[in-house]
Amino acid sequence: MNFIRVNENDGWYKQILEIYKPSFPLYEQRNEEQQRKAFEDNRYHLLAKLAENDDFKLASFISYWDFDSYVYIEHFAVNSIMRGQNIGSSSLKLFADLIKKPVLLEIDPLVDDISKSRFHFYEKLGYQLNTYKHFHPAYNPEFKPHELLVLSYPEKIDQKQYDQFRHDLEYVVMK
Repeated sequence: MNFIRVNENDGWYKQILEIYKPSFPLYEQRNEEQQRKAFEDNRYHLLAKLAENDDFKLASFISYWDFDSYVYIEHFAVNSIMRGQNIGSSSLKLFADLIKKPVLLEIDPLVDDISKSRFHFYEKLGYQLNTYKHFHPAYNPEFKPHELLVLSYPEKIDQKQYDQFRHDLEYVVMK
């Protein structure tokens, strides 16, 4: 099954928001204005994957930025009622096959069982942990930048690639 590209006027967008809002802490969420601006940038993409047996139910979504030499997954989540059904793995595998570029994403530092489990999920899919000290800029001025780990697929990134990602994150994604 393939992904469907979604925009802010698409009927799937409402279902994506219903998964997005409880899946990410407020300091990791775009507000409506930030989301509108993201949609205005042709490098931003929002993809929906439908449930295999139900064309009216959203299984997962991926929001990402397509840069020249890599893609950055900003947000990825699976519908909570469908977790444990291999949807996350199949979605990310399909995405990597379609993109055919290195993929970067961020996860929380490994401080508890949940964050360690999330890391192992990505590790099993071939994502590599990069050791750069990394802070994601705040989406909202009431929050501070927060530390995250940078994962990359299929290989680790070098300093030059990290510096490009950091620049793109600060000046394109978070503009």
